[in-house]
Amino acid sequence: MDEMGRSTWLSNCTNTSNPASSADYKCRAIFYGRTVAASLSIVGCCLVLFMILVYRKYRHFAHRMILYLIVPSIIISVVYVYPHQLKDDSLYCQISGFLINTCTFTQRIQILFIVIHLLVFTVKERRPKYIEHVFVGIFCFVPPLISSVPFIGKHSHYGYAGDWCWIKGESKYENYLRLFCLYFWLLLFIVVEFVCFSIVIFKVRKHIKHIQALSINGPEDKASIRRYKKQIYPLLCYPLVNMILATLTTANRLQNWLYPNNPVFVLYLMHSIIYPLWGFCNAMMYFISRDTLREFNPSSVWKQLNSRRNTRTSQQHLVGEPTERGTEPSAVTNPVSGTVGDLETSYME
Repeated sequence: MDEMGRSTWLSNCTNTSNPASSADYKCRAIFYGRTVAASLSIVGCCLVLFMILVYRKYRHFAHRMILYLIVPSIIISVVYVYPHQLKDDSLYCQISGFLINTCTFTQRIQILFIVIHLLVFTVKERRPKYIEHVFVGIFCFVPPLISSVPFIGKHSHYGYAGDWCWIKGESKYENYLRLFCLYFWLLLFIVVEFVCFSIVIFKVRKHIKHIQALSINGPEDKASIRRYKKQIYPLLCYPLVNMILATLTTANRLQNWLYPNNPVFVLYLMHSIIYPLWGFCNAMMYFISRDTLREFNPSSVWKQLNSRRNTRTSQQHLVGEPTERGTEPSAVTNPVSGTVGDLETSYME
């Protein structure tokens, strides 16, 4: 297909301020698919945030990793659900292109960190003390820094890139920018994640067989099961699902790179639906747990909110007042774990 063939549907999608009213059904399908998927992701991610905050699960490392993963998913979904006319010189297109690249890079590097955490924990059965600080430092600074490279030069290289804004592919230099700013790292992360995740699955299966053989009788075995439930099981599905989604969305971009004048509608439609649906898939993996579903019950949520309010009230009354046994006011029962004075210990798990 030549350049004229490209303009029959893909370029025409940007010639109207309202893609939903486009005369081309392909433009409408991409717009509605993207909008519905992004809306589902926003709802799902907000529910995950609500559960983590209400039940104070951010005290546990595994749930904080999920929290870090949810934030860029919300940003991407908001960018995709917002109706706009795509123009290279518009401020919105420049900002949204930068945010899409930054958040995509951040998501991928966070999945890599989850896999690394799973690998380290399954091998040593403990988490290095400062590994979270290293993770946060890297994914807070590296993705925005790399995503700023297309701004270098007389003109920004962010612009119209196929019914959404990203790095334009109008020259070899811009194709190299796409490779450097995302594709190279994306493919590298997928390979590393696949290798590490395979090792993790092997180690987890070996651990389960070992526990089953011992019938979980000893206290050490029970403690090991508790550690795995807190550090491994909540994160186990995320790398696998995200690797599948990343592979599907990368197929369209590779086709764009190899055949820039021959867009494939099916690949664009799949990309426009799957990419903003990332947050929804992460939310579904979060709610797949039976414990989480029980906690999501309205009565359980209301009970937890009342418990937090009562605990906060009791703490305010206890400030500066000794208890009947003469203990310090800080030894207040933790509403999350149900133990006394274990707030810091719970946070570091």
